Amino acid sequence: MATTLVAALPAAAPTPPDPNRYPFGRPTGSGDFRVPPPPEAPTLVPTIGTKTTQRLYGSDPFQEAVSVTQHIWPAALPENAPGENDNVPDRPWAVTLITTDDPLTGITAVPLIHFPDDAPILYVTKTGIPQVTLNELKRLGDTGISRHHNIDAFLVGAAANPAVQAQLKAIGMTFQSITAPTVPGLADAVDRVYGSIQNPDTGVPQMGNSGSQGGAGMMDVMIASMDSWEYALPATHWSSHMPTAILWVTRDGIPPETVTALKRRMGRATIYLWGGPDQISPTVAKQLNAYGAVQRITNDDPVDFNATPKNTPETTAIAFAKMWDPAGMVGWNITGPGHGFTLVRRDDWQGAVASAPLSHLGFHSPLLLTDSADKLPEAVEAYYKQVAPTYLTTPAEGPYNMTYVIGDWKRISWPLQAHVDYISEMSNRRVWNQSTGGRYSDSGQP
Repeated sequence: MATTLVAALPAAAPTPPDPNRYPFGRPTGSGDFRVPPPPEAPTLVPTIGTKTTQRLYGSDPFQEAVSVTQHIWPAALPENAPGENDNVPDRPWAVTLITTDDPLTGITAVPLIHFPDDAPILYVTKTGIPQVTLNELKRLGDTGISRHHNIDAFLVGAAANPAVQAQLKAIGMTFQSITAPTVPGLADAVDRVYGSIQNPDTGVPQMGNSGSQGGAGMMDVMIASMDSWEYALPATHWSSHMPTAILWVTRDGIPPETVTALKRRMGRATIYLWGGPDQISPTVAKQLNAYGAVQRITNDDPVDFNATPKNTPETTAIAFAKMWDPAGMVGWNITGPGHGFTLVRRDDWQGAVASAPLSHLGFHSPLLLTDSADKLPEAVEAYYKQVAPTYLTTPAEGPYNMTYVIGDWKRISWPLQAHVDYISEMSNRRVWNQSTGGRYSDSGQP
């Protein structure tokens, strides 16, 4: 049988470098030097930053979570060092373990991050603890929650499995499992556990649970629809920042477990609904009024818009970053420069949940969302430019902005990180075509 020979196609010529990007030729190699971790912490991973951005890299949820905890808690001091049980600890007081497969459970677990738990999120699987997470548990060496039997870890949902429990016991960590047959039931369980630690007098988390703290005892509750959970991603960063419950409804109904949690507030809840009528119906909003004062977090404003504007998770996140409600002391109130932000891909819920501790300590950074690896949504671009810092006399007067970028280069590209840096840099307000940005005083800050 005759054999037919097919000539091989010539290899495609390499794409020449863009002379506008590389006027002197494209650099070669894979990095001229590597940054080693400190000898005292051999598992630390270097980050990649610019003037106004810092990437906390991870190619999977396990790595993303570890990058966040490594950035926030150096764990360089001994566990018994003075201050380790103060609210600026060198290491956390506990950790919260969840699996990577359920966004509703992930969002539900976030209230456990806030004080007095100080328990950041790390990811495990249904069959055990990955090595990257196990190493981080050992590096962090949490102190235990003094107000809660010195517990080292909360195991939420599917993370409360025998394999994870056995590995924790093997390294001497104590834990509490928080489970329920339904997501609303799990939210109720988390609320009961956190409330009993944060405010044992009522069993309900409160904003300033004593008069000496300067708080008025608001019982803030974030409520989202299980059908539109993406709208509640910014709630993760707020609940990490302040003692706030996260509960669930559907668009057209209130689960009994949510009613149980609300009744613990004795009619005093300040309730915030994530999204517009398409996410949570007006009927449900009216029913929730039986348990407290209800209002929505949305980009709608009947004074500014004749017709309801399009509501998306991205625009909702911006609306919340700008929002301030004195009734519940809720909202970031960021309309000018001098703040931190966290930028996450909308489809990376694991990165959004894991990065919530960036609102708990450090820059206290609200969450912003992008729907693309290569370009900011128009509304997010406009917001960055609105809050970009400017100066009149010298850039040394500050203030400055910072954005944490979460994930790998596929999630958010290097050119997009560089673009965020570019539009966040301080500029001269006296330049004739400078039409965006502001000074610190423009946002009403002292």
